[in-house]
Amino acid sequence: KLIVLLLTIAMVGAVSAQVTTSVAMSGEVVLVDEAGNSVFTDYGAGYTFKASDKDSNYGFSLTYADIKVLNVAPRDWNFWWKGQYAKVILGNLRNGDFRTTLPAGATIFGGTDRITAYGVLVENAAPISGLTFGVNLPIGTVASKTLDVLQSVDIGLKYKMEGIGTATVLLNSDFVTPNTVLNAGFTYTGIKDLTGVAIFQGKFNANTYKAALGLAYSGIDKLALNLEGAFTTTAGVSAFSVWGQGAYNLTDKVSATVGGSVANGGAYDAYANLGYDFGNGLSSEVGGGYNGALYAAAKIYYSLSF
Repeated sequence: KLIVLLLTIAMVGAVSAQVTTSVAMSGEVVLVDEAGNSVFTDYGAGYTFKASDKDSNYGFSLTYADIKVLNVAPRDWNFWWKGQYAKVILGNLRNGDFRTTLPAGATIFGGTDRITAYGVLVENAAPISGLTFGVNLPIGTVASKTLDVLQSVDIGLKYKMEGIGTATVLLNSDFVTPNTVLNAGFTYTGIKDLTGVAIFQGKFNANTYKAALGLAYSGIDKLALNLEGAFTTTAGVSAFSVWGQGAYNLTDKVSATVGGSVANGGAYDAYANLGYDFGNGLSSEVGGGYNGALYAAAKIYYSLSF
């Protein structure tokens, strides 16, 4: 009923407002694996409803993590208002304006934090010489001391350098618990077809630190290369992981992928897959690998986004 209501609002509201809806759905089906098993894995079906006035001065956004489970609260929602100099976003936030992620995120640390949970986020309305600045007051649905809120603000910076890349910093301060977290990232895009990313996170009170590097290169016709590595330490206990992959399009429909990873404790994995794209969100894959034991599977993938 909720989906029908939102779609009705979208059609009626489109006359006097900008209304958009989007759905993303994906999953996989293992037809058979090395043990003779079959299994269906649903990755979810997210739904987002957005509406704003024609001049984009104010609006609303709501997202469900899975439209098949609508008897739960939305994953996030927000009301936003935009003036000449500032933009205000308030609600149950999931804001990634000051977040940086690795191209694939295939290691033990793939991205810095978002601004999440209930709050009031204020940003400059438009970048000033490439700089975006934001401050979030984490005001929840349970009354708390205003002084505690002020000691727990989120402060974000994003600086876009034309022809070079983008840097982000997000300080999730918490001097009450205490549990302050510093996130920083840089995405380099100064060379055509090459993306380089460096990210860092420091949880000072928990004595936990994370760092990672990632590269993605697509400058060779039909070939996509990725290399990522991450290192973490918590109270002196360290961990690492390194992952690399190459994917080559043999034809418009057929692709071959080879990759592997290593991690602390002697963990490793090496794999190779052959895929076929049927188009319109349906694809298949046959492949296998070795991670201390041989494994193999024939799969079907489905994915759509509109």
